[in-house]
Amino acid sequence: MSFSISGKSVIITGAANGIGLAIARQFADKGANVMCADMDEKALADELGDARDEGNIRFFAGDLRQRLTIANLVSATIDAFDEVDVLVNASRQFLPTDALDSDDTSVETLWQENVMTAMQLT
Repeated sequence: MSFSISGKSVIITGAANGIGLAIARQFADKGANVMCADMDEKALADELGDARDEGNIRFFAGDLRQRLTIANLVSATIDAFDEVDVLVNASRQFLPTDALDSDDTSVETLWQENVMTAMQLT
């Protein structure tokens, strides 16, 4: 069985660095149309250059915890590539936490960022 990503349209979250960036580069090298999404617009621009409006790799900056941002990401991808074939939820946040501090809200923050964002985008 043969699998090719060539010509497929892909959204990758967390694409400004780490695993998300590596996946985005690999998919683009294999001929996929890649929309790289991340909160860090400067890091996206530094890593991907000014690829905003041309070629098979584009980027979108925004806070995916916001429903309107999710809608805008999907719309931008469809505007650029006509469809969405693949979604890679590689966006993750890490925070220090204190299990003994009853006022620590890091677990809720991490749940929203790491779980709910992926579910809502999916």
